[in-house]
Amino acid sequence: MKRLTQVLPLLLAAALQLMPLLRNLVTSPAAGSSFAFILRWGVGTAATVGAFDACSGASGTVMNTSSNITGTVGTAMNVTNNFVINGGNQATPDDYITLSSKNGTIVSPNLTNTMTTTVMMPPGLTYKCYSINNANNIYGVITGTPTVATATNISLSAVYAQGGYVYTTNILITITGSSSTAPVITNNPASLTVDTGTNVTFSVTNGGTAPFKYQWYFNTNTALLNMTNAWLTLTNVQLTNSGYYYVAITNTAGSTNSLNALLTVLQPPVITNNPANATNMAGGSTTLTVLAGGSAPMKFQWYFNTNTALLNATNAALPLTGVRASQSGIYFVVVTNNGGSLTSAPAKLVITNPLPANITAATKSASLFQFTFIPVVGLTNSVLTNSALFGGTWGVLTNVPPPASAAPITISDPVGGPNRFYRVQINP
Repeated sequence: MKRLTQVLPLLLAAALQLMPLLRNLVTSPAAGSSFAFILRWGVGTAATVGAFDACSGASGTVMNTSSNITGTVGTAMNVTNNFVINGGNQATPDDYITLSSKNGTIVSPNLTNTMTTTVMMPPGLTYKCYSINNANNIYGVITGTPTVATATNISLSAVYAQGGYVYTTNILITITGSSSTAPVITNNPASLTVDTGTNVTFSVTNGGTAPFKYQWYFNTNTALLNMTNAWLTLTNVQLTNSGYYYVAITNTAGSTNSLNALLTVLQPPVITNNPANATNMAGGSTTLTVLAGGSAPMKFQWYFNTNTALLNATNAALPLTGVRASQSGIYFVVVTNNGGSLTSAPAKLVITNPLPANITAATKSASLFQFTFIPVVGLTNSVLTNSALFGGTWGVLTNVPPPASAAPITISDPVGGPNRFYRVQINP
């Protein structure tokens, strides 16, 4: 009795030292049968996560109750499931593991050593089967980085092919939301207006949890190839680059799109046809024109000689009606848009005088002297008189305002002194 009381404390101390080493304790499937158990411990070191540390040599099957596995979006996982089939010397390499939904509608392939599957796994995770000791022991490992928050119930089956036994348990994998924060844009890209041929850069600044992925788009949903930075540089822009640009920013917690930035590319004026020189008779009409291209809207201003701006002459065409000699000179036009301005080449307008009017044979009726002439249209036709054909002074008898047509005009003058000469003068 004294010896027993001395031994019991030693046995109790040894038991207390062994207890922390046993990670998974299971009961026999049937009373009195042999079974395997997993030892989740290392000799002299900490247990290796995701590795099968040891399995007892007894034959049978180890099945834990339903397992709960948790993870977080964006955080890597490496978990060895607590489900092992061990056939001892009776097992064959044909033993395998399958995963399925609880009602069996979705079933993975039969998994043997090193085979993997993503069937029934939450997005980002893979189930890999391991068979050790010549298939005496078979188990699985779940690895990967989950990408979606979810709760997935999996029915896990281990098949002991030689004995025809199927052992099933359940695994609940719960993936919670990422602790990272989704991208938040603090400065959207700004709209720009530039001339053709220049370089432009759009940029965005954002908060959230790194790392971020960027993708720039042009109008609607056209992704720009290799444009995957927080900035977008365009070189030698042309009119075809005009449009809207935005960027999509993504991290493990979500994504967001920037506001649209409008790129307006301006083409300065380009004159393709300058106004042409013209020669017109006084009283006639002419039109000077310019043909110009560039970004709309276009503005025009015509000038006469040096820098005299012509009132209301603000179109691509400059119509001139009833021209006078005083309008002879140099004309040019300045074309302007939001991209700049350009001055046309000068055009010279020459105004010539018309031929004198022809006077028909004069007649005398009572005390009136009459004659007829064809007027020059659009100009003042002045009838002059003089008492001498040569010398003397020519005075104005009457001024005929610029007529609209060449209808004959009759002049009547009371008979005066012994001599009276007449002529018609055109005032251009």
